[in-house]
Amino acid sequence: MKTFLTIVALMSAGSSFSADSKPTHLDDLIRGEMSAVEVYNQVLEKATDAKETTKLRAIRKDHENAVASLRRYANADVKADAKTSGAWGTFAEAWTGSAKLMGNKAAIKALEEGEEHGISEYKEALADKNISTDLKNLIKVNLLPKQEAHLHTLKTL
Repeated sequence: MKTFLTIVALMSAGSSFSADSKPTHLDDLIRGEMSAVEVYNQVLEKATDAKETTKLRAIRKDHENAVASLRRYANADVKADAKTSGAWGTFAEAWTGSAKLMGNKAAIKALEEGEEHGISEYKEALADKNISTDLKNLIKVNLLPKQEAHLHTLKTL
């Protein structure tokens, strides 16, 4: 279990796994959301409980919508060009794959850790003076509340 928690700590350092030398907060948010979609896809491959699967699919859909919303802002920001989840996404997939081998409870815990990391990323973005007011509003009103709801849902599984 200690190894698993070490991997969780490494995962939380998401931006250090970014492929760009100077990613923007927007890049990090997009990559994080893309990684979340990939990770939920992996977990859903092994999910067997119908109620859990429905909830996990709904969360994955929220992450897909977040990618689309954030990309609209990236189109207006030449510096933000995240097109793939990059090395961070590959790492997150491998990490979640390992958690899946340890069982459903470990996979759900891995998803919880990912959602907690996403909450932290959104809160950091809200404090970033380079993030537009419109994007901060999207984060405050839509993305962050959904991320917090995901965490609550996962804790009930």
